[in-house]
Amino acid sequence: MALRGFPIIVSSPSGGGKTTVCSRVLAEDSSVERVVTATTRAPRAAEEDGIDYHFWPEARFVRNIKAGLMAEWAKVHGKYYYGIPKKSFDSIIRRGKNPLLVIDVQGAETVSRHYENAVKIFLLPPSWAVLKSRLEARNDTGDLAVRLATAKSELERIGDYHYVIINDDLEIAVSQLKAIITAQRIITARQLPRLKRSAQSVYRFI
Repeated sequence: MALRGFPIIVSSPSGGGKTTVCSRVLAEDSSVERVVTATTRAPRAAEEDGIDYHFWPEARFVRNIKAGLMAEWAKVHGKYYYGIPKKSFDSIIRRGKNPLLVIDVQGAETVSRHYENAVKIFLLPPSWAVLKSRLEARNDTGDLAVRLATAKSELERIGDYHYVIINDDLEIAVSQLKAIITAQRIITARQLPRLKRSAQSVYRFI
């Protein structure tokens, strides 16, 4: 009998490396699936609609909000909407997989209110200087001051998360995230409901 899925939330400041780390975990751990979020920003180089994000016009995004079709949403950097369509999110959970949500602290707060079993991980860059240099390398200097200010406010929310991973070494960060997911799937509170329903479970004879 399949274990019911639960959300895995990964947040970090813009430039913290969450996309790289989570892409590796998705490729190596079959228990997780990425939820494709929707956004109103334009695609960056090599990003594909429906794979990296759902790139929606703002009017469509607002219609979905009003219709209650978003699991969470937020306007980020005072400019772009980001959010998670409910349909794709819930279908992953029903199949016993864990939705891997790469979202900001606002989104993490909203999702964890609706899904109390969500596991929240904060991915930290190794230093403020490294974070700043990564953002500068994106050649998005017009937004640099806004993104740095947002990063400072996000770092103040680390205490809301269950785990913190320092992304100083990619291999270690990937290994730690995979270890957290594995441990969370086998904790007693998640295993007992399944064991109690199984006619073959040794648990029934204890």
